[in-house]
Amino acid sequence: MLTRARAAVLVLAVLTLGGCGSTHPGAAAVVDDKTISMKSVDETAEVYCLNSILAAKEQGAAPSEDNAEIRRQAVARTVSLIVARKLADEEGVARPEPASYEVPDSDLDRVAAAYKGIDPKVVAQVIEDSRELFELQVALGAKAAGQPVTEENSEQLAGAGQTVIIKAFKDYDVDFAPRFGLSDSAETVAATGSLSAAPTDLGEDEPNQLPAAQRCS
Repeated sequence: MLTRARAAVLVLAVLTLGGCGSTHPGAAAVVDDKTISMKSVDETAEVYCLNSILAAKEQGAAPSEDNAEIRRQAVARTVSLIVARKLADEEGVARPEPASYEVPDSDLDRVAAAYKGIDPKVVAQVIEDSRELFELQVALGAKAAGQPVTEENSEQLAGAGQTVIIKAFKDYDVDFAPRFGLSDSAETVAATGSLSAAPTDLGEDEPNQLPAAQRCS
C-alpha cells in the first residue's frame, strides 16, 4: 500500500479571472459540461501559495515558483482530478477508497496551525484532492504500463498516469479560461495574472511587509 506521506504532497511541507472564449463566463475551466468556478481555483491557489512560502521559509530560501505558475498548477490539477475520475470509471480502474485520502476531523487543528489564516476545511479539501489525484495517477499509470504498484515505482507510475490524464483532456473537452495562459492540454502559452496577498500570519512578519518574492501577489 502507498504511504500517506507520499500521497499527501501538501501536508507538513510547511496558492479574479474573467471568462471569455468558449469557457463559461466567470468559470476557471470547463470539463465536458462541468464548470470549475474561479472561487474554488482561487482557494486552491491560496493554499498552494502559502505552502510554497512556508516550505521555502523552512529552507531559508525564496519560493521557487512564481504566482503565475502557482495559479496554473491550481487550475490544471483541479481539471486533472476531474478527468482522472472520469477516465478511471471508463477504464475500469478502481477509484481509491475515501479513507485512503480523507483528512480526519481530528487533524483539522493541526491543519489550522500550519496554514494560519485559511479555513482549515478548505486546506483539508485541497489535501484530499491532492492525495486522491496522486492515487488515481498511480492506478492509471500502472494500467498503462502493465505493472503492479510498489513503493519503489509509485512516483514513476504517477508521472505516467498524469501523462495519460493530460492526453485525455481532448476527449473530455477541457477548456481553460484564457487569462490562465494555458492551452487545452495545460501547456503554458501566455502570461497570466497574480494572486492577491495571502491572508496569513507568517510569524513576526506581516504578509504585506514581506519581500515581493515571498508574497502571493
